[in-house]
Amino acid sequence: MTRLGSLVFCAGLGVALLACGSNSPSGAGAAGGNGGGGTGGTVAGGTDAGPTAKTILDLVPRDNTVSGWTVDSDNSKTAGMVAATGTTEKQTEDLIDGSAADFFAAPNAPVEFAWQNYISSTVTDAPAGATVTFYILQMPSPDQAASLYSSLLNASAYGRKKGTPNDWVDPTSPLVGTDSRVQDTGTTWWINFYKGNFYVEVNLSPSQGPAPDFTPGDVATKTEAFRFAQAVAGNM
Repeated sequence: MTRLGSLVFCAGLGVALLACGSNSPSGAGAAGGNGGGGTGGTVAGGTDAGPTAKTILDLVPRDNTVSGWTVDSDNSKTAGMVAATGTTEKQTEDLIDGSAADFFAAPNAPVEFAWQNYISSTVTDAPAGATVTFYILQMPSPDQAASLYSSLLNASAYGRKKGTPNDWVDPTSPLVGTDSRVQDTGTTWWINFYKGNFYVEVNLSPSQGPAPDFTPGDVATKTEAFRFAQAVAGNM
């Protein structure tokens, strides 16, 4: 994906992230500082309306929602807000400093795109910590979430990275969301999955530093990437 890279994987994934177009700290505002929604309500007459559907911002992790991971305060585009968001292809493209065409290619029509970056200093085998780039798109229906998940494999940015040790793998364990896939790009662990109306990408980039530096196929960092993705899916 020619957008995720700019953010966390300058190392070669080529996936630029959000710059800030349509985004005021929409996350904090729309949710009263915590994402809002996701709770039950009472209609006139005292009838419990039941739980409302979660919004995209309800699903963006906060500090230590995934233990050990906090929002990257050094990223000027996403710090101080729940997430940077866009509702159109142009807004999303401005955010990620690159093309958003793959996300918005017909017949897919995302309702909203959100992005946040995280840091951790406790990831095993990452001597100076690690970072996660998190993308989530809300689609109009579960069918469109599944369609986006499938169609992205036809996009050049989602092909096997040159020189990487592994192509996309569909893990049977742990399975994340309704369906998921993972790729070891050689410098990061990249997980895609969908569940309900949402499509998600988690890209974990271990620090580049003194031994033991990240090596392709590192099990500990793969496990951590899945732990992050599972925490998100479990909140859906």
